[in-house]
Amino acid sequence: MSQEGYRLFINICDLYLVLLQVMLFLVVWDIFFRPERGKKEALSAGIFAAANVLLRLCPGVPGWARYAVSAAAVLGYCRIRYKGCLEKAVFTLLLLYNFHGMSFLVSNSLYQFLMDGLMGRLDVRDAGYMLHMYKSQVIGQGCNFLIYTISFVSMVWILKRIVKSPVSMSWQDAIFLSALNVVGSMLVWMIMDISMVQIDKEIFFLFAQRKEMVWKIPMIAVLLSAGEISAVCIFQKNKELQGERERHFAEEQQMKAMKRRLEEAENFYGSIRKVRHEMKSHMANIKGLVAGEKYGEVERYIDKLDETVQELDYKFSTGNAVTDVIINDKYRRAAKSGTAFRVKFEYRETDTISAFDMGIILNNLLENAIEACEKLEQEKRRISLTLKRKNHFLLVEVENSFDGKLEWQDGEAVPATVKHSSLPEILMEHGVGLKNVRDVAERYLGYMDIKAGRGVFKVTVMLQQKEI
Repeated sequence: MSQEGYRLFINICDLYLVLLQVMLFLVVWDIFFRPERGKKEALSAGIFAAANVLLRLCPGVPGWARYAVSAAAVLGYCRIRYKGCLEKAVFTLLLLYNFHGMSFLVSNSLYQFLMDGLMGRLDVRDAGYMLHMYKSQVIGQGCNFLIYTISFVSMVWILKRIVKSPVSMSWQDAIFLSALNVVGSMLVWMIMDISMVQIDKEIFFLFAQRKEMVWKIPMIAVLLSAGEISAVCIFQKNKELQGERERHFAEEQQMKAMKRRLEEAENFYGSIRKVRHEMKSHMANIKGLVAGEKYGEVERYIDKLDETVQELDYKFSTGNAVTDVIINDKYRRAAKSGTAFRVKFEYRETDTISAFDMGIILNNLLENAIEACEKLEQEKRRISLTLKRKNHFLLVEVENSFDGKLEWQDGEAVPATVKHSSLPEILMEHGVGLKNVRDVAERYLGYMDIKAGRGVFKVTVMLQQKEI
């Protein structure tokens, strides 16, 4: 092989490495961010890949410059696209650089070992020495790139297997998780600095003078990579446990709230029975007052009786005691704040969705809707509750006006909400109420869909009923 052929081979391999790094970066980005796969995201990924290739092809541009420009582009994109989340973006970049560095240490060490064997068999006096040397270099570099690819892909594959879903991350979390990444990058720089050092008139070659470095350095690289992946795994497990604790506490609060609602329903129907039982007595009293021509007393008596009946009157009758209590309770609260409240909801006896679970959905969605409306001017406040049916599916829709401000927590499928309540701070963030609604929907093989725009926030919950 000629020198020109060898250079062409190296240039092709360099472009391959650039594309490999871009592809693996996009995989790692997907692991921690899970972006929507649309035209904009595809275009951004294409521009990012093209920019890296162009920087690599530009003569005189050092390798570190490409990494610096790529990092700046990623952080800028994250700032614009996700309105922040820089801490996770910084961690993702450092993690990728660490995986790249550790893969380089593994492949470079084995490359040095392989080249010692290949070059040691060549004879300088051989007429075809240069041809055999370039051929050996191609074999060595080919193995180098192959081992680098296997190492890099393996690390990313293990990471993808561990991180099941994206999680939120603070700067403290990012710093904690990035410690080994920084150590790994510094190790690469240090080994590169001492791999070939000029001492007086001699040159010190690390791998030639210390043969054991051929296996020690890859071992250190593997251990550092394993340590970083383990740290991410522990962090993921900790986040899952924290989420379980939040859900458990939220479910406990929901149980207490629903228990109060059931007690209210029981008291309500008890009061109705009591009034019905006393109605004969009331009619006798009214007849007596009329017979005595005490019409003023009759009017006051009827007014007082009317007040009692009004307290027991429900504006909306849904066909179920639990949903009656919740919807009418939310209606009264909305009416006090001047919020228009429209309901089209019928809960049938044949419905197989538990009234308790339906109560959780209604309580959370209507509570969020009322709080969102209370932030607006009175004339803009409106809430609509609808129950639709299609085959054996129920669709619960709650639509309300809101101020257009939503805060989507990193890695969360629901927007964050801050409720004015006495609940601990752990439940005042991350949209725990909506998470409970989503959990109930998934229990019935359904889903929760959120749409927001033009001052309207709409939540649709699909529930699948059992076939009777």
